[in-house]
Amino acid sequence: MDNQLKQLKQKELLIKIREFMILNIEIKKLMNELDVDREIYNTYENITKMVREPNKLIYKKFYNAGKEIYYEEYRKKRKDIVWFPTINYTNCKKCKKCIDFCPKGVYEWENGKVVVKYPFNCIINCNACSCLCCENNAIVFPEKKINKYD
Repeated sequence: MDNQLKQLKQKELLIKIREFMILNIEIKKLMNELDVDREIYNTYENITKMVREPNKLIYKKFYNAGKEIYYEEYRKKRKDIVWFPTINYTNCKKCKKCIDFCPKGVYEWENGKVVVKYPFNCIINCNACSCLCCENNAIVFPEKKINKYD
């Protein structure tokens, strides 16, 4: 398989994983709205968590291909969309919650601290990890969300 075709397939895989993650969120929302039995919901949640780790590994492995994915709703490739976290190390308590939480593996533990190793894996306009972070607001995102079709 030539290199260009291989990168195209990698991007296709990452797009499918993104669609899968969005679908899982929608399924969980529907289950909540329909008041689905907690045991069923929890089982589904556990399966989703099992799939999260391989998804993170795939996003990290094909990071360069992921930066080249074109987002129609933003009319840009991911590498041209400036939405990703930075870490205020003065405030960081090294709790590693961000590493565990992020479904796309944006964070890594290196040299005794959390680093934003894969910034363009970040879900555009998501800042959920900053809400889960310690109360010191160590994870910082751009002040303004990215508008669609700008």
